[in-house]
Amino acid sequence: MSKREKVIKRAAEMIAELGVKSLRVDDLASDLGISKRTLYEMFGDKEELLYHSIKHLLQSEANEIQAAVVVEQSGIPALFETFDAMMARSAVRKRVTENLAKFYPELYERIMTENRDYGLTILREKLNSLVKDGLISEMVNIDLSITMFYYTSMGLMRRHGRLVLPNGVSELEAFRYTIVNFFRGIATLKGVEQIDAYIAQKAEN
Repeated sequence: MSKREKVIKRAAEMIAELGVKSLRVDDLASDLGISKRTLYEMFGDKEELLYHSIKHLLQSEANEIQAAVVVEQSGIPALFETFDAMMARSAVRKRVTENLAKFYPELYERIMTENRDYGLTILREKLNSLVKDGLISEMVNIDLSITMFYYTSMGLMRRHGRLVLPNGVSELEAFRYTIVNFFRGIATLKGVEQIDAYIAQKAEN
């Protein structure tokens, strides 16, 4: 790991722990045993340091989510497992991005636009693969579907901890309900059977 990578990694850890606003360049430099000048030589300014550090934080979260997915799952259930893992890890993301939007709105737009474009690309690949596997209908408008799904799921995750739900319904249950019914609407009969089998498996566990 290069010195620059070590700086980014440590800054990401401090942001996750302290928040965007509380990250001070002086404290980061002291923690790493390097000069403040060296940090500015590496990144130019604090916003560029924040950009790379938060991107690292989001990528680390994505890696953890991928690792959490049950390897035995495939097809639509594999997506469900991924979304569950995303929901379970959304608290830090929500806190960091809300903090970023408040204090660094332009940087927030830059990061969220890049993250959205990346997320939509991955989702498009997944849905096209499910179409080829006969699990999603060929009649589905993929671009419209991924756009609607992305904003629905991201909206739910950003509301994590603030959703007002019927008594006895957890946020995770509400999230799963929304995701499952979205995919029911675009799935083939084969896909619906796979969804039903997955739900039955979850109920048993």
